[in-house]
Amino acid sequence: MGNLIPADPPRLPGIGRLMAVGGAALFMVGLAIAASVFELQHDREAQHQNQDALALSQLAFDAQSLASRLRAVQELAAQPGARASMVGSQLREVLRAVDIDRAEWERRVADAQSRNFAPDARAQLSKLDSAMGVLRGAVELPPAADAPAPAVGAAMGATPALTPPAGTGGPSDAAYLAAVEAAQGALRAAVQASSDRAALYGYTASQVAAGVVAAAGAVALLLGAILAALVNRARHESRVAIGVMGQLLRTDPLTGIANRRGLDENLPVEMARGKRSGMTLTVAMLDLDFFKRYNSRRGHAGGDSLLRTAAQAWRKQLRPTDTLVRYGGEEFTLVLPSCDADQACQLIDRLRPLLPDGQTFSAGVATWDFNEPAEALLRRADEALLNAKKQGRNRTVVAGRESQISLALSAG
Repeated sequence: MGNLIPADPPRLPGIGRLMAVGGAALFMVGLAIAASVFELQHDREAQHQNQDALALSQLAFDAQSLASRLRAVQELAAQPGARASMVGSQLREVLRAVDIDRAEWERRVADAQSRNFAPDARAQLSKLDSAMGVLRGAVELPPAADAPAPAVGAAMGATPALTPPAGTGGPSDAAYLAAVEAAQGALRAAVQASSDRAALYGYTASQVAAGVVAAAGAVALLLGAILAALVNRARHESRVAIGVMGQLLRTDPLTGIANRRGLDENLPVEMARGKRSGMTLTVAMLDLDFFKRYNSRRGHAGGDSLLRTAAQAWRKQLRPTDTLVRYGGEEFTLVLPSCDADQACQLIDRLRPLLPDGQTFSAGVATWDFNEPAEALLRRADEALLNAKKQGRNRTVVAGRESQISLALSAG
């Protein structure tokens, strides 16, 4: 107790920087969430694109297979030396199975037209459809004896005429080659449609979104750590500031030792400690003799200097567990744990010569009986001090004793 207060106590921290860092951290968290939502939506669109591309790829493969079967039917129909009835019967059975597959393929083509294909993929699909119609119409069957020949190309509708490439045979060869080329073009369009589009510097939108999420998350974590450090620092500064303000409330500003408030907080603590340990506790009240006379001769500055000199000189003679209090005006209080009345009188005798200019003081001593409250203990010490003044000052009186300790009076 009684340490001097720092000249520049810490101030309570402001919340401006905490709000700035916290707002930045929340912004980065929001950015990460927005990028995550964008990446999720982009991945969903890419998944739909992949599904459409897969359907287009399967359609192209089936078209190639169907074109090959139609080509095989045409070659079977053109076999020389075969009997027309046998060939016609076989061709009709094969073509009937092919037509079933072709009907299913046409249904899937109609379904594919409703998908969100790229323009290139739609053009290849239309070209493939036309080529398949021409190839189906090029298959000529021998007429059956009991049934008319099927109307070729009816399901596909009218198809544009195809010009055979150089070095090829008739229209069926041109249709077959056109169907194969269209199927391969559809495959290439499917692969192109399934690839992600580059968003920035060669990176895909999904990669950019993932990078933004990672960067924003890392920055948010860093800002969160900075915010936590600032909050801890603010708490520490607040605790220090509150502790300093509390010490200011318990400290006498003139002498730098404890004031009456500090005594009211410290004495009950020492009484509780003494009751637990069974050690004695003594309180002494000290009052400077004729202080008003000294103050009128030396002025208020001289009186203040005497109070400061007495407080600092006496504090150096005390144990770390002792408490020196400026009780009010020129009156001081000593709280001496583990100290009886005789030891307190010896300590007071060591304090007397420390006053400058031959100044003296009177003292009243009271030892706690382990039962009375703090107010009663202080009142007994104060009554002993009044007895010391009545008996001529510059002496120590112990409460409850008939024999008193008296010293010669010195002029102040």
